[in-house]
Amino acid sequence: MRAGVVAFALLGLMGGRAQAQTPVKFVMDWAFEGAQSIWTLAAEQGCFSKAGLDVKIDRGFGSGDSVAKVAAGTYDVGVSDFSTVVDFDARHPDQTLITTLVISDESPTSVITLKKNGISKPTDLIGKRIADPQGEASRVLFPAFAKANGIDPESITWISVSPALRQSSLVQGQADAAAGHMFTVLTGLRALGVKDEELVMMRYADYGVKLFGNSIITKPAWAAAHPEAMKSFVACAVAGVKASINDPKAAIASLKKYNSLVDDATETASLEFSTNLAILTPAVKQNGMSNVTSERLSQVLDQVTSAIGVAKPAPETIWTAAYLPPAASLRLTP
Repeated sequence: MRAGVVAFALLGLMGGRAQAQTPVKFVMDWAFEGAQSIWTLAAEQGCFSKAGLDVKIDRGFGSGDSVAKVAAGTYDVGVSDFSTVVDFDARHPDQTLITTLVISDESPTSVITLKKNGISKPTDLIGKRIADPQGEASRVLFPAFAKANGIDPESITWISVSPALRQSSLVQGQADAAAGHMFTVLTGLRALGVKDEELVMMRYADYGVKLFGNSIITKPAWAAAHPEAMKSFVACAVAGVKASINDPKAAIASLKKYNSLVDDATETASLEFSTNLAILTPAVKQNGMSNVTSERLSQVLDQVTSAIGVAKPAPETIWTAAYLPPAASLRLTP
């Protein structure tokens, strides 16, 4: 089966080592949903176990949650939005984390509104009300979006709501727009009966803010103490991405051992969204996954630190390529 062959091509890089299973406590960024199926598929197809890893996969409750748990040592490895790691490290210099693989080349941060509200471009948001929970990534990083598009952040009125009420606030007219993970907001609006053609979607990446999204995180000390395990874990993450692209049905099916209530149609759409808009970007198609150039890394750090008001860190304290497989293995397309 082609998907199986592709998924485990990286295992040859691990040398087929016969070794005792290294336990790895792993926390995802969110629940067992479509975009997270890269992990369950890698486990289901045996990538971790064949690489000598005994990986326990747990759901997360957002990037802030996974960062805190890895920093506390409750988990060895996790997934977090890259910007959240920058923010955490700046505020916790004695507990810094490092990223070892960029999974999502572009963050799904966005602002979404209804066409009937007369908002068609970023500057139309000036003087408007945007609904989003406090601390959510799109809200935290809005100053970067504003700067890139000539908007005074102080001209925006934020409506603080729970995630469950964000979309209804927009539909009921209590807000002029909603900020958040693009697919999450879109799915919530669809559930309220809003059609896609009624929406205006402004993804930050399309308007000058090309930030990295979900990334593998760990403590530098853990990675240094378990270098082969870290390399194998990263290789299996890439294998999971490849396998999910080649066989999305198998990816969604693999979720059901962890979440029996999975709705195939909804989670397939979630996986497709993540694959096509966050992972398979033009840059990844050309250069492969996690091609973190010094120029782009510096630009990302400039935008993030300016938005959240912290000092720009040394790039090597946030990102390392030391655990990546060879570049050829990181290519997702022929």
